[in-house]
Amino acid sequence: MSVGERTRENGELLLLILMDFQALLRWSMPLRKPFFVIISLAMAWLLPWSAAVADDCDEARKWYDEGSALRDHSEREASYYLKAIELCPDYFEAHNRLGEVYKAWGAYERAIKEFVKAGRKSSFVEPYYNVGEAYRMQGRYDLAAEAFVKAIRMRPDFRKAHNQLKYVYKKLGKYDFVIDTPPDTIPISIFTRIPGMTLPKGTFLFDLQYKFWEQRADLDAGMFVGKPPPLFDAPSKRKTDVEAWILGLRYGLTDSLTIGVIPMFFSREAEVPLPYWGIDAKPGVKGFGDTVLLTKYRLWGRGRTHLSVYNLLSIPTGDEDAEGEEKGVVRKIPLGSGGYDFTPGIAFTTVKEPFTFHAGVSYVFTEGRQAGDEFYGDLAVVFPRFHQFISMVELNYRWRDSRLRQQLYQTRFGFPGSPGGEEPGPWSFESTLEEPGGHALFLSPGIQIPVTKGLKAEIGFQIPIKRSNHGWTEVFVVHVGLRKYFF
Repeated sequence: MSVGERTRENGELLLLILMDFQALLRWSMPLRKPFFVIISLAMAWLLPWSAAVADDCDEARKWYDEGSALRDHSEREASYYLKAIELCPDYFEAHNRLGEVYKAWGAYERAIKEFVKAGRKSSFVEPYYNVGEAYRMQGRYDLAAEAFVKAIRMRPDFRKAHNQLKYVYKKLGKYDFVIDTPPDTIPISIFTRIPGMTLPKGTFLFDLQYKFWEQRADLDAGMFVGKPPPLFDAPSKRKTDVEAWILGLRYGLTDSLTIGVIPMFFSREAEVPLPYWGIDAKPGVKGFGDTVLLTKYRLWGRGRTHLSVYNLLSIPTGDEDAEGEEKGVVRKIPLGSGGYDFTPGIAFTTVKEPFTFHAGVSYVFTEGRQAGDEFYGDLAVVFPRFHQFISMVELNYRWRDSRLRQQLYQTRFGFPGSPGGEEPGPWSFESTLEEPGGHALFLSPGIQIPVTKGLKAEIGFQIPIKRSNHGWTEVFVVHVGLRKYFF
């Protein structure tokens, strides 16, 4: 369909919409006359303009066809395209063909300008390839590579662009060249969330997660350093329900370097049963947790196999001394670690159709007082199960070191039936508690559902198949997320 035909069709569609709206006003609005006047004026102004644009673009098509019939890269051919652009400035085919004429003349800068104009007005892949060709002919191989990569992302089977990308990478000395594919075509596992590939230059990834988990731990006198608080009326088990909202924003600074920021918001509620006093309290806290800064660099990549190193820097934006209170029971429930934590890691991704494999290891060096060092090892297999469904299963391993931390315990409320009918209390104790570490292994199934181009919804579960009997360990984890790429 020509530009003129598209424009005329848009004008006819606008006329039908306005006529329907006018009819609606005629029967549904008592005060319809002012609206009718406005609609009529709008029609009177828009329709002649639309018809004029259609006429100009129809005329431009004729000039374009005249130039296209020549195909001799002559000044006469270029003049036809210039006339077409004068009549219809958004005529991207004419911009692209004019750029090809300029490229044949060796006027590369003029050619690049026309190709860029053609690419802005459409999803037409040829202008991006032509820009790369012009840069290649100038010997500007780094810019040529960027243009060819962009063309390949738009059309992964574009063989000419693949061949030219190989050529310019060799000229740049990049023999282990990377042929990038659109990042959303390689599915990322839900819990092994840092893949081996990096984002292409100029690409944003928006990531929203909701997690819920229940965690439990023992409590006994042997865990306290120094004199323990009186525990005869305190629970021997601890339980906390946690909800987390995690927002991630990542950006491809270069094709091999990705940066990101990940803020978090938590809601934590502890269960504190005190049967001796007939109390079942649930003190809780809400607030922002620590903010994580991501830096990831791709060491090596070829085709759909990638190896990267990364670091997560956790900034103590969460309140490590947050306290919750209910029914007179106070508990310290930290929202942050209280220090700067560093997490270096290695991530690997490869695709062997129809499977995608992700693997990674990382170590958390903690500075805060709320948790010990941690080591993580992850392995995930992703595979298409049904149309529009991507299934995955993961093994997530974690080792956690023990850590001394300050804790507030309110364990006694007084003595019922005391003289005068008054009860002393509450009684609170600041104690140093040694939180034991240990090993945990999770089996984590999940699915992803592509919603639209670049947007995926996901749901997954983490189920512990081995965990410590003493330290804090998740009973289960529920994850719901959305992930959107912006190219």
